[in-house]
Amino acid sequence: MHEVSVARELLSAVERHAGDAFARVRSVRVSVGSASGVAPRALEHAFRALSADGAMSAATLEIELVRARSRCFNCGAVFEFDGLIDACPGCGAFGGEILSGVELRLESIEVGDV
Repeated sequence: MHEVSVARELLSAVERHAGDAFARVRSVRVSVGSASGVAPRALEHAFRALSADGAMSAATLEIELVRARSRCFNCGAVFEFDGLIDACPGCGAFGGEILSGVELRLESIEVGDV
């Protein structure tokens, strides 16, 4: 489960960006692409487990799922899908140019009062 290493890197990024306010982080918002290979529920569990005993024990992780979009190599149709890969609804071919849905992005960090 690589979500543990992803959560560890996410917590490190939050610490770098929050600096002295790290202990006051209340929420972390990320975008996760549906074709990124990251399971949102597993990422949330890993985040909670890794932050449970530390300065961010009260912080929550908010995950926005970004649907994947692809342009079919065969017919040029642009379509959305939820998994790692899907057939083009226009011609049924597999494969295409991924336009979105592979991202994993730290969107925001909310800091509150102690």
